[in-house]
Amino acid sequence: MGWRYDALFEREYDPKAQPDLTEYWRQERSEFPVGRMGYRRRITVAGPRMEVEVYPVFGKKDEGKARAAKQNITPEKVKRLNRQRAERYISQLADCNFTEKDIELTLTYKKHYQPDAERCKKDVRNFLDRLKRYRKKNGLGDPKYIYVIEGGREKKNGFGVTNFHCHMMMDGAVDRATLEMLWENGYANTKQLQPDEDRGLEELAKYMIKESKQIGRRFCHSRNLEKPKIRAKDAKTSNRVVKAIAHDIRNEAKAEMEKRYPSYKFVECKVYYSDVLDGVYIRVLMRKRGGRKNEKVFQRDRSGA
Repeated sequence: MGWRYDALFEREYDPKAQPDLTEYWRQERSEFPVGRMGYRRRITVAGPRMEVEVYPVFGKKDEGKARAAKQNITPEKVKRLNRQRAERYISQLADCNFTEKDIELTLTYKKHYQPDAERCKKDVRNFLDRLKRYRKKNGLGDPKYIYVIEGGREKKNGFGVTNFHCHMMMDGAVDRATLEMLWENGYANTKQLQPDEDRGLEELAKYMIKESKQIGRRFCHSRNLEKPKIRAKDAKTSNRVVKAIAHDIRNEAKAEMEKRYPSYKFVECKVYYSDVLDGVYIRVLMRKRGGRKNEKVFQRDRSGA
């Protein structure tokens, strides 16, 4: 399937950047090859967040070409793609499980005690064990959380490195004073999560991934988190619709996606193309209107238009 080759579609296309849109439209946008292959949709629903990927379905010739090109991806590109995928997945997990009722928690150390990364990881695991025992004793159930270990980077002023600490999203069942008592190593600073109206907790997710890049594993999370729902059977998308969404000269992307998914509002559409393959790879972000229910979205997406 084409979605397995998203790494080959990395050049972002902005139709609004064309100097003369009227002339560009008249020329049938020949500079931008959508291709004649078929397209499919892959849908991920995460709480009020929905992401739609529209990708080409390759024939045998292009499939072999794509596999060969994928083998030549540079290590730097692999790192960048892995970071982007981690950002999307944390954003999805966060929107599935956390709301403005939950908290952003930062665990730091006392001033004169600054451990290394391994010690910090162990301290966080011990903290979570104590938290689980406390919650069980008080009938609160297991905590839900996503966290990263941060630190070890050179400071902006060039003097020394940043101290190791933990940045976490967590359900809001336990107050700050109790969390600081259970941490035992310093300070537990909390604030309410503030999901963006359109993007949810995406910015916080990106910040967490950015800060964790020096520590090895990018993030950890509890096992009891609700996972994003991914449509198993991909729905076909016509070449005509792909062209309309990809070129988006007259806001076709918004109109087409909101027509197809009326209970969601359009947030963003990004179009990518490849230097080695024909076709485009489209990512659309949408947001549930007025709630978190999503049970009917897959049933509604059976059309082949």
